[in-house]
Amino acid sequence: MKQKVLLLSLAAIIPLYSQMGAGGGMGGFGGPAVLGSGLGSGTGKRGGSDMGIRFFGGVTATYDSGLTGFALDSDGKINNTIAAGVDGFAGVFGSKRLRRGSVGINYSGHYRNYPSQPAFNGTDQTLGLFTNRQLTKRSTLSFFASAMTTNRAFGNSFAGASIDPTLGSIFGPNGEVFDNRVYFGSGNLDYSYQKSARLNFSISGTGFITRRTGGVLFGVNGSTTNAMVSYRVSRRQTISAGHQFMMYNFTRNFGDTYGNGAFGGYSVQLGKRAQMSLQGGFFRLESLGLTRTAVDPVIAALIGVSSVQEVFYSVSIMPTAQLSLSYQVNRLHSFGFNGGIAATPGNGIINTARSTFAGANYTYSGIRDWGLGANVGYIKMASLIGANQTFASIQSSVNASRRLKSQIFFTLTAGNRRFLGTTTNGFRRNSYQVAAGFTWSPQEIPVSIR
Repeated sequence: MKQKVLLLSLAAIIPLYSQMGAGGGMGGFGGPAVLGSGLGSGTGKRGGSDMGIRFFGGVTATYDSGLTGFALDSDGKINNTIAAGVDGFAGVFGSKRLRRGSVGINYSGHYRNYPSQPAFNGTDQTLGLFTNRQLTKRSTLSFFASAMTTNRAFGNSFAGASIDPTLGSIFGPNGEVFDNRVYFGSGNLDYSYQKSARLNFSISGTGFITRRTGGVLFGVNGSTTNAMVSYRVSRRQTISAGHQFMMYNFTRNFGDTYGNGAFGGYSVQLGKRAQMSLQGGFFRLESLGLTRTAVDPVIAALIGVSSVQEVFYSVSIMPTAQLSLSYQVNRLHSFGFNGGIAATPGNGIINTARSTFAGANYTYSGIRDWGLGANVGYIKMASLIGANQTFASIQSSVNASRRLKSQIFFTLTAGNRRFLGTTTNGFRRNSYQVAAGFTWSPQEIPVSIR
């Protein structure tokens, strides 16, 4: 792929995956790969190739029409701020093959400054690390770790490359409402055993934490375990099935959720340029939380209290599903889609949510020295614990990149975030962001926006 397209991807990638839960539809299962889950294997490489270590850096000017702080304005409404600023970024990306395995890294650090709105100044830091080792001729052990901190829910800096595509996960900060500082970290260990040329068994475990500033926004400690079997039906088709257990425990709020689920999947290579994955299943969720109950009018008149909080326990059965499609139309066009339903930890306001998500991206490189791209993502969260609450939003962006010299690129990105009307107090917000700047890279950087 030409360098202009690679740098377009570097300049344009925004964390739609973290906003729409692209990491997997069933609490972490990313869809049936060919005889294995392949979790985290994209860190620092593309197409399985050894890319070496790449460095990059740049600066952009940014305009935001709707920064949503965790505060109220003088009218008692949720804060909405317009600001212009500058974002500087640098990072490293790469992978290296070892004698019996490989390692990969993807790191990006940003510092953003809004002179008129210092409350939104701050740093974005993202890190993805991956390593695997061939234990025997038939078995492989893989480890993937990711970490992130940001105070920009929308776009997380349009300068790009701040989010490793593999960092996107339904466990991570999804559907965030506020441009408020959030911290996230996760680790995954996966063991795979190749029984035969067609049959593969794998088990994995993941632990993660999320913390949000703001005093009242929930955090979460969570874990999940998976057991999966995959069978290659033919050269192009693979089927899989498995079981998953998950646990969410919330901070700053009484409550937790445990779930057991089963899933089945199907993956097919559609010719030389397209691949499609399907999965479906269910979760049985057990939740413990607090709810407010009205007091009998006679008792209320006596004690002067009209409602009280009480502990509740609930059991629910939730279907889960996911569809993903990637299509390299030709050497100039590529398209990707991902959508589904999943049980997620929520967004700091809702704890344990049914998330419905969908997203698509497109790139074009048929114009000399130019690359063009577009992204759109939708997510809707509905509470599974306590009062009925929903949040829904759409994010979209268009982007362009032009090579000025062999190592310097001009980048331009425009995006929109729209909160849709929901049952949660009718909260709406329609904001825009535009960013333009320059990216430096002494070598090609193979970052895709898929």
